[in-house]
Amino acid sequence: MSRRLRFSGLHLLASAVVALAWGGVIFLLWYPPPYAALAGGLTLFAMLVGIDVVLGPLLTALVAGPAKPVAELRRDISWIVVFQLVALAYGVYTIASARPVHLVFEVDRFRVVSAADIEPGRLEKAPAALRALPWTGPTVIAARKSVTQEEMLRSLDLGLQGVDLSMQPDRWTEYATAAAAVLGVARPVDVLLGKHPEVADGARAMAAKHGVAMENLRFLPLVSRSEFWVALVAIPDARIVGFLPVDGFF
Repeated sequence: MSRRLRFSGLHLLASAVVALAWGGVIFLLWYPPPYAALAGGLTLFAMLVGIDVVLGPLLTALVAGPAKPVAELRRDISWIVVFQLVALAYGVYTIASARPVHLVFEVDRFRVVSAADIEPGRLEKAPAALRALPWTGPTVIAARKSVTQEEMLRSLDLGLQGVDLSMQPDRWTEYATAAAAVLGVARPVDVLLGKHPEVADGARAMAAKHGVAMENLRFLPLVSRSEFWVALVAIPDARIVGFLPVDGFF
């Protein structure tokens, strides 16, 4: 039993160090707050930890029998490590592909767009400054409305295919150009607090942190693949001052 514990314990320690290192990359760069919760980063990382940190040492404990020759034990552990590395590579690739790259204002809401939402062939149609998807957290941009009938019909066709306006790079534009449109559809934060009084303290804390009076605070629904939150924006420039984990569609 001591041999099993020794080998599995060392394996667990090494796996935990690797997981913590990748956790720093994932949660500090790819999924900065609040996107770990909003964009599913926590769930994906939990799956990675479950497979890589738990399963690997458990398999080592199973193969590290006291009577097993050292050469055979090394071979078995080597195969487990190979399996772990393959699983780790696939898990990191999946997390990187799902990372949020843009927070896009879209007509009457914000939408979190991930790298996997964008077809690489369409990126060349984006403005030059937005053709490279970021690796250090999402940037805030806007998606412009159709200006011709042809654009409108094409956008409707893509929408029926599940490609929302915010996922169409040729519609991307700088967020500052949409500030008036954002404020035109945003609602006073008092409306939100009347529906969700439980987030009042959070809203006040965000307003105070950014030096915004509560009467100058507005909100819009925020949509991701799995969550419905709200984004708080401030008058007069529509800058985003925070997010709250409540549904803004009401």
